[in-house]
Amino acid sequence: MPDRVLPSLNAVRSFVAVARHLSFTRAADELSVTQGAVSRMMQTLQADLGVELIRRVGRGIELTPTGAAFYGEASAALDRIAAAARAARAQEGGVLRVSALPTLTQRWLIPRLKGFQAENPEIQVEVSVGEHRVDFAKERIDVAIRYGVEEWPGAEIATLMPEAMGVFCAPSLLEQGPPLHHPADLAQHRLLQHTTRPDSWRVYLAAFGLPLPEAALSLAFEHFFMIIEAASAGMGVALLPVFLVGDDVASGRLVQPFTETLRPRGRYLIAHAPGAERARRVRRFKEWLLTEVG
Repeated sequence: MPDRVLPSLNAVRSFVAVARHLSFTRAADELSVTQGAVSRMMQTLQADLGVELIRRVGRGIELTPTGAAFYGEASAALDRIAAAARAARAQEGGVLRVSALPTLTQRWLIPRLKGFQAENPEIQVEVSVGEHRVDFAKERIDVAIRYGVEEWPGAEIATLMPEAMGVFCAPSLLEQGPPLHHPADLAQHRLLQHTTRPDSWRVYLAAFGLPLPEAALSLAFEHFFMIIEAASAGMGVALLPVFLVGDDVASGRLVQPFTETLRPRGRYLIAHAPGAERARRVRRFKEWLLTEVG
């Protein structure tokens, strides 16, 4: 039988925090305890192991070689314990934490969530927005919806849907501005730019053999929902994912002056930790997402 004489988990957590920050003060802040409590935990752990893990250097501290080796192993072990605990808590029902792109969340996901909850009332959904590549071993996120990430270490990914980009503007722009009947007419209009996809207009125009009129790119926004509002206000012409603006077109806030669209190489993705589908809440949500786009 393996030797299971383990040190205090709280002491190990304290050491990992100290080693990460090389500071008792910052470790105490992270753990929401006093600096004295962290110091006592460190003394307990070193006495328990019978080795020195940290040492004073001038006014600071550093890891000993043994401490550095122990930090790597202990930090990874705590990550595994945290991941196992999350999986155990949520095998049936529980809280499902979803992180999705801001405009997709606002315009596509939230309006549909009522259907998921009606089918799965035992699952509590918590939605946040984000665009970064989630580290599922460290972040409290079960499912992420992102765009265009082809490789994602530490995650399983599946295609949610491809993307079609179309040109949209306010009806007043067609009535009062220069002609806008073909992609070539875009050179006479202000083009609203997406700051996180700065090449979108260039790629779109290049698909029709057209150059990018640099002078037209005078307004830029971080998120698609901002661009949608700017276009609706008549501030310029927008290049937008078609699926995000169906309601705006139906209500007359936006019009699509011509039907030429671009299908970028990127795609919308569903991502989760490897094996996370064993949890019913993750499996049911993923199945529901794929049904919604089906």
